[in-house]
Amino acid sequence: PPPPPEEAPLSEQSQPLPADTNTEVEVAAAPEMELDQPGSDSLQLAELQDKYSDFYLLTQGEEELIRVKTDELTVNISTKGGALHAAYLNHYYTYDSAILPIIAPHPGNKFLFQFAYKGGRSIQSTDLYFTPSQRELTLSGEDQKELVLTARVDDKRSIEQVYTFKGDAFDFHYEIRFNGFKSDLKNGFYELNWKAFLPKTELSLQNMRPKSTIVYNMGGDVERLGVSNDPITEDITTPVKWVSYKSQFFSGILVADEQFKSARLAMETPESEEINRVMESVLYVEAPRSDQISNGFMFYMGPNEYHTLRSYKLDLQKEMDLGWWIISYINIGTIYIFKFLESFISNYGIIIILLAVFIRLLLFPLSYKSHVSMAKMRVINNTPEMKALDQKYKDDPQKLQMEKMAIYRKMGVNMFGGCLPMLFSYPFLIALFFFFPQSVELRQQSFLWAHDLSTYDSILELPFRIPGYGDHVSLFCLLMAASTFVYTIYQQKSQPATGAGAQMKYIAYFMPLVLLIFLNSYAAGLSLYYFVSNIISISQTVIIRKFVDDEKLLAQMREAAKTKKSKKGGKSQSRLEKWVTNQQKKQQEALRERKQQQKGSNRQSRRRK
Repeated sequence: PPPPPEEAPLSEQSQPLPADTNTEVEVAAAPEMELDQPGSDSLQLAELQDKYSDFYLLTQGEEELIRVKTDELTVNISTKGGALHAAYLNHYYTYDSAILPIIAPHPGNKFLFQFAYKGGRSIQSTDLYFTPSQRELTLSGEDQKELVLTARVDDKRSIEQVYTFKGDAFDFHYEIRFNGFKSDLKNGFYELNWKAFLPKTELSLQNMRPKSTIVYNMGGDVERLGVSNDPITEDITTPVKWVSYKSQFFSGILVADEQFKSARLAMETPESEEINRVMESVLYVEAPRSDQISNGFMFYMGPNEYHTLRSYKLDLQKEMDLGWWIISYINIGTIYIFKFLESFISNYGIIIILLAVFIRLLLFPLSYKSHVSMAKMRVINNTPEMKALDQKYKDDPQKLQMEKMAIYRKMGVNMFGGCLPMLFSYPFLIALFFFFPQSVELRQQSFLWAHDLSTYDSILELPFRIPGYGDHVSLFCLLMAASTFVYTIYQQKSQPATGAGAQMKYIAYFMPLVLLIFLNSYAAGLSLYYFVSNIISISQTVIIRKFVDDEKLLAQMREAAKTKKSKKGGKSQSRLEKWVTNQQKKQQEALRERKQQQKGSNRQSRRRK
């Protein structure tokens, strides 16, 4: 991959300072400009003075870029406005092997503060030129250095922007200082405006955008702006602690040392295939009138890695969409398992396989109980008395079902026993559906033919796009769909041949096709996990069936029914069974009423004739 960029000029006129890293630059007032000097445009200077008042001299200058490089970050800061111009991660790369930008240079980007000045003027920091304390910064390890950019009006009045960098961190501190403006600043607050055109950094823009949004901490609650492609704007009138421009795997987060007074957030999705989202926030910062006004902030520019974000103790980890309630707890547990396995294994494909083995073993008792329950249903439905009921009530399915439920209760079989244990496995499947597409640990990690487990593995590029499927073929997705189909066959052999089991049979066979279409463009790591999980489930089913003897199982149920009958009372219906019975009775009563109404209307019709 290429080295971090030395500079990223905003325009062709941008010229960097000399690369002498040890030379200090004297922070002094801007040079005096005479309105009547030969060749000067007196009218233009007068207009500048009227518009910018005491700051008009600071609107003249040449834009330069200050380059800061730490172990983790390369940051470019412009002397025009002292604005954050670009930020790159030194050890992460885009899908096409370029150094990865958190903030990429773009003419539409903004980072400025705006304040009300005497005479009703509105001054923007980007209209002013700041003098830097250093031309370039390089630091590593535990080093900590400051970069001060100063706009000096006179000996007593100045505006300073102070960036404090650490050698081995993804964050840096940012401070705005107003010195000597007590009687000149109005309103008691100023606006901090941050607008960023988030670049495309991953192979699939369609996978990036649903995971990219503005996240913010409002009164201790972490909220999301939404993921719609339509423009979204939200005004927040309560204090805000931090605002995050979250992409699929990385974020730029601005945290106030205190709190922002209020905020206005906006996001839109451009037509461009090179821009992910356009995000903007206007944050209102309290600035009580004083000769020394100082407001501090922290920037985080780094990966959406759970433990890294959590280490700041600001609830930054909650910006990761890990699902709701129990799903999020499962994903947090999965993250800790990943972290543990990382210390022993470097290949993430193997880690995913081990994760699938661990979860299937964890759920094995439920799988066993489900299989035995379905086996009981299947065995009972093949008995002579059940087949006799099928013939006796073949024209009355409601009555047939009620009679069968009576036998199930008698034999000690819960008709829902095969389904309920399986429901406990679904939260794990759903949780990992959230986890894999945003796990930065899997990003650009290869396994077998897949070059990146965080996105789809394409073994064939199609010359056309199939709606809903895409323009490529994912092999892991094909294997996952095929294994799901085989597993469905094994499951159907354990299902009862009549009743609800027969009705669900065709739906179950349709699911592998749905998964094939839906997951073709999803993370290869997820398809790998589902594939391995299916293989383990098929193996477990084959083993369980060998240890479950149908004749022995039937004998046990008949013996249990005799014992139950000999006892006084016996087990009553479950609430679920009672509800089903009541619903069937209501349907029968409704059917009888309709028949009676139909007979009555027929009699009236004959009388009229």
